Amino acid sequence: MPRIVFLLLLSGIGFQNQAQVVHEGYTAKKGVVRVGYGKDDVFPMSEQGYTLVLPENTAVKGIIISIDDERPRITDSTRKSFLHQEANAKGMAVLYISTGVPVDLFFDNSSLLYTDAEIASVFSTHKLPNKNIFLLGVMTSGHRALKYVEFCKSGKSKFNPDIKGIVLCESAIDWVRQWYEGQKQVRDHLTEVGYFEGKMVSYLFKEKLKADPVSNMPKMLEFSPYSYFDTKMKKMKWYSGIAMRAYSFADIRYWFSTQGKGIYDCNYPDMSGIINEQKLAGNKNAELVVFHSNPEENPGPNMQKQSSTWEMADKKELVDWMLKFVK
Repeated sequence: MPRIVFLLLLSGIGFQNQAQVVHEGYTAKKGVVRVGYGKDDVFPMSEQGYTLVLPENTAVKGIIISIDDERPRITDSTRKSFLHQEANAKGMAVLYISTGVPVDLFFDNSSLLYTDAEIASVFSTHKLPNKNIFLLGVMTSGHRALKYVEFCKSGKSKFNPDIKGIVLCESAIDWVRQWYEGQKQVRDHLTEVGYFEGKMVSYLFKEKLKADPVSNMPKMLEFSPYSYFDTKMKKMKWYSGIAMRAYSFADIRYWFSTQGKGIYDCNYPDMSGIINEQKLAGNKNAELVVFHSNPEENPGPNMQKQSSTWEMADKKELVDWMLKFVK
């Protein structure tokens, strides 16, 4: 099938693969998103829609939802990037929702409204039970997962999902810390990727949120699902009744000692911080999983990539952790 045709398939398409039933529905979004002041600082809009992976001939015990900004390529031969095979084996369905908006941080409610409506539509179309729902947030998807919980808990959701748990992995959720990290990335200019990321964060908060920690700290705290600098921690009550697990890679040989990076230049403070605050808020089902390298081995290239943390996670054990909260 030509790639261009495959990319434009609409709702209702389904296929079976390795004891799984896959349903997909996407439409291509036109336009670009500006992420900087340079003429080439734009990302094209992608596809908006969903991918639902169901276990074959098995009653669905629960649903794992990942809110992404682009369509997942589930046919990728790299299994470490996805959870649906391990989930399906235990009777769990996995739903990937794509807003089609690059670097979608939910600066306004448009993507949240779409996400809520699309989840409701998928559940209705495929007759999924609104119970035992878990949100999966790897990297930026973790921010989106927590913002969706805020959206639901503040009475804005029409679907009102029965969220039992949240899984975070290397998610930047303290945007005060992240903003300052971005300033350092620009100052140091250690890598082109880090330099671009720092400029992008500064641009997005200046142009989209119209705020930064210097000019408007309250607005930054309101936007952040969690922040160390939030002395009131009012948002913690929204998550305290939900099981939460966070994954992070904290290695003193890289993040905290070399390449110009310190403890605030990674996502470990965000992951450990929200779990600690959840415990203080009375959440007995909040836990942190931390990875580190073997001190006897030479540092490998993956130690410099936060995105590799999710590949380290034991997916089967994670699904078993979720099943403890299924009723």
